[in-house]
Amino acid sequence: MIRYIFAVLLCLCPLAGTAQTFYPDYASTTVNDFAGLLTAEQRTQLDRSLSKLRDETGVEMTVVTLTRQATYNPDVTMEAFATGLFNHWGVGDATRNDGIMVLVLYQDRAMRIELGKGYSGAWDGVAKTVIDRSFLPKFRDNYYATGILEGVQDTIDTIAVPHSAGEDAPKGKGAPWWLAVLAVPFIWLFGGNWIKDRAMRLRSCPQCGQTGGLRATRRVLQRATTSASGSGERTKYCTNCDYRMVSAYSISRISKSSSGSSFGGGSSGGGGASGRW
Repeated sequence: MIRYIFAVLLCLCPLAGTAQTFYPDYASTTVNDFAGLLTAEQRTQLDRSLSKLRDETGVEMTVVTLTRQATYNPDVTMEAFATGLFNHWGVGDATRNDGIMVLVLYQDRAMRIELGKGYSGAWDGVAKTVIDRSFLPKFRDNYYATGILEGVQDTIDTIAVPHSAGEDAPKGKGAPWWLAVLAVPFIWLFGGNWIKDRAMRLRSCPQCGQTGGLRATRRVLQRATTSASGSGERTKYCTNCDYRMVSAYSISRISKSSSGSSFGGGSSGGGGASGRW
């Protein structure tokens, strides 16, 4: 009888441990500011940018702020918690797994960009660069809202848009962080997420061989819908010579769940990057 009771207790122990893990429910597929770091206007600004990204590329990207991780699960690393939250919500398209989550833990002074399984490991380094140059400098000065706004835009420009167009992760360190910060007001004003491709500037021109002159622009020809994929035109050119190449790219069909009420069922294998300040 004692052995039977002991066996039952052993079976119940894992269940008890599992019960300690829980995640917050999302109220929005774009912005969940549970830590209260953003104003209503800033949340609206982020929602518009992330909704535009979803509508034009099919990529689901979400921002979530929490006061501290210990409220939900103090027994795992931040990286494991972020992956669990990402998968619990199902961020991104279930087929492409191209979702992105920006997690900010206010009192823990930690954050993470969690990437879906569709991103190769090369994008982890890009995520780390974005964190170091756009999020952390502002966070260290307690400008959390500004850091989130600028960091999210940098994530869109540097990761979400190029990846959705089928580009490889850029090599090298990229532009200096201060250049990215200075460019943000102009990006918000002129919609530079489609006309500024910083990664191109790190590559040498196939015609003249010089670096720093390559640029890329994208033009949406047919928007994607829930029933059909879209198409676009990408133009690469060099400011140092007359090199110019035009190519077509496809825009993935938008999953029906991407209307804003629920996520698309995507998952993450733990890819991305973290930062602390």
